[in-house]
Amino acid sequence: MNNLEELLNKVNDEILNEECVKEYFRLKKIIESDEDILNLEKKAQEHQKLMCQNKNNDEIYFKEKELYEKYSSELENNPIVQNFNLIKKEVNSLLIDIRDFLS
Repeated sequence: MNNLEELLNKVNDEILNEECVKEYFRLKKIIESDEDILNLEKKAQEHQKLMCQNKNNDEIYFKEKELYEKYSSELENNPIVQNFNLIKKEVNSLLIDIRDFLS
């Protein structure tokens, strides 16, 4: 392993040891294994797809839109999802700072 690879590995380790990054992966794992959250995501996606398929049929479109908004709202109001979205912004900001520093 050359010096550059060693330095990159150290930077990677430092990033992975950041508290916000640890929390990001912890919450991501919870979301990926939470049946209620996965079910809400699936229902929202199904109704979004049905909205698109019925964009020329107002009756079905608006019925599907109402269901899509209901499941999307439930998903967005889930405390785990809310925390995940906040921490995701924090991690993204960290990565942008690193990118800008390296530029």
